[in-house]
Amino acid sequence: MASRPDDDPRLLLENGIFGFDTDGATGCFADAGAWEPLLALFEKGLIQGDPDLDPDVYEDINDSMYLLRTRDPASGGELAAFATTGDGTYPVWVGRSEVGEVVGVVVLVEGMPELLPESGATAVG
Repeated sequence: MASRPDDDPRLLLENGIFGFDTDGATGCFADAGAWEPLLALFEKGLIQGDPDLDPDVYEDINDSMYLLRTRDPASGGELAAFATTGDGTYPVWVGRSEVGEVVGVVVLVEGMPELLPESGATAVG
């Protein structure tokens, strides 16, 4: 599960999870070090509807469950906002390398579409 170094899963209440709450059926991951510029791009694109944003820093993704993605060229930071299936708490798992670096993040949302195999791979199941 997604946890910080000082989180102890043994201290979770029964059926407790590490995750995030939403009351807008939306989740978001962002690089904390670039939060301010990423948030500014998010607000310019989604809230203010600025049609002139550079596609290298703002991407409105219509054909995916992702709502949008912003990038801060100065830091290399990114923000990805995505739809959930409703309000509530969603568990998050973080995959880490042998040295502890984050290499993958999974958010469990109901109704996820069946994953398709990569080109040349065989479907499992």
